[in-house]
Amino acid sequence: MDSTMRRVVVVGGSAAGWTAAARLARARPGTVAVTVLQTPRAAPDLMETGQVTAVPPEFQPMVLDPLGVTEDHWTRACGASFRTAVRYVNWRSDGAYGSGARALADGTADHFYRPYAAVPECENGPLSHYWRYLRSGGRTLEPSDYACFHEPPLMDARKSPRWLDGRTAFPYGWHVDTGRFGAFLRDLAVRRLGVRVLHDSVRSVERDGNGMLTVLHTEKGRRIEGDFFVDCTGREGLLLSKVLGEPFVGAEGRLLCDGAATVTVPHDDRARGIEPFATATAVPEGWSWKLPLPGLFGAGLLYSRARTGPYEAEGRLCALYGLDPERAEVRHVRNRFGRSRRAWVKNCVALGAAAGQVEPLAGDALTEVMEAVDLLIREFPSPDAPEAPAARFNRAARERYERAADAVQLHYAAAGRTDAGFWRAQRALPPSAALARHLDAHRRGSAPGPGAEAHHALLSALIAAAPDADAAPGPAPAALRAAEERLTRVQRRQNILLETLPTAHAYLERLHERAAA
Repeated sequence: MDSTMRRVVVVGGSAAGWTAAARLARARPGTVAVTVLQTPRAAPDLMETGQVTAVPPEFQPMVLDPLGVTEDHWTRACGASFRTAVRYVNWRSDGAYGSGARALADGTADHFYRPYAAVPECENGPLSHYWRYLRSGGRTLEPSDYACFHEPPLMDARKSPRWLDGRTAFPYGWHVDTGRFGAFLRDLAVRRLGVRVLHDSVRSVERDGNGMLTVLHTEKGRRIEGDFFVDCTGREGLLLSKVLGEPFVGAEGRLLCDGAATVTVPHDDRARGIEPFATATAVPEGWSWKLPLPGLFGAGLLYSRARTGPYEAEGRLCALYGLDPERAEVRHVRNRFGRSRRAWVKNCVALGAAAGQVEPLAGDALTEVMEAVDLLIREFPSPDAPEAPAARFNRAARERYERAADAVQLHYAAAGRTDAGFWRAQRALPPSAALARHLDAHRRGSAPGPGAEAHHALLSALIAAAPDADAAPGPAPAALRAAEERLTRVQRRQNILLETLPTAHAYLERLHERAAA
């Protein structure tokens, strides 16, 4: 980073804004001054309306470890719980809708898990590739997730990903209280890294003769000068969209959901335990999420406003979780899925939803933010060439968005739902060329290439059918025998972990009781 680019102004005090501020301040301590203008959000983003935020596993090593912040310290401060996987309910079959998994024709339940853990490898390929041939030949009856990953039976038993002595059994992220998490990041950036915070709103903006942003004028009469600006104002896109006029490219041709209803639900952990995973449940209007915290969970319903009204969505959400619609405090959000044509314009970079956003099925939003901030740090401009790295940054941002949109559309393209208009209409939307290649390769039984392992695992969970009859020859017998041995080792490890790991409730109760003390 060029130390002469001394003043960075981050507009927007969301988790994305504070993550960016902390990372930028630490990248060049003492030479770059970072100011965060924490503005009121006229149009909160989808996940900001709920009380629970998802934090990915890489947040600890990338953001907190370099600052000496231990996991126990910040998770206590943020009222955190574990997020080891996402559990998908009723995505593979038609039938009655509810929060419980329906029975499939083979007697198993219509649910599967997608853990944070990478797909195990076998014979230089993902184990799920070999599982598919073993399953089609009757050599295993286990679903792909239970056969290939350690986590599914542990999630059924609501086990912690950590032993009581703090050792880690498998990768995990967290669910955190949104307000407490934002406050923790703010205090960390201000106290540890010298970031300045101002609570105010932008009234007007000055630009120089080249169109570069130079000064923000606020409603309270402040004059905030900057050399470089970071727009973290969510879908409002205050700087990138409103000031710089960068066009927005919507996702309507690929994704139909554009409305959401969210609610917070009390939960008795002592009676029912706490789920160490998120849940995504298919419903006629779209899908619902559930994010547990100690003593409550955040829930929401994502739907298409062209097909479903807000009161209908609210009724479905309340019915899923046994709430009285007359008493539940349901919040409604109008989403804007898509991306800005460019994320870097002049001397301004947009991060998070200000740059682009798709449904949460794509993964944790903070992962995208951290990747973008890391690239910004590597590509930070000099004052005499403030736009020099913009083309590379914008290309990377566009590629990240396309991968995320593909990941979301893949869920719908492979799901077995055909009994509701939303699902039929969503499946009818044409896939991207890259997504079409993934679907065709899976149909033919081809092993996934580098970077496609996660797509292959999802397709294996949603589509258990054997490859087409005219597909290329399958794996060699020796490779299948090696895969059987690998599956046996996975099962042995599952049994050991089931016997030795505490429940998530037991671990979190001890963690948060220490915090209370």
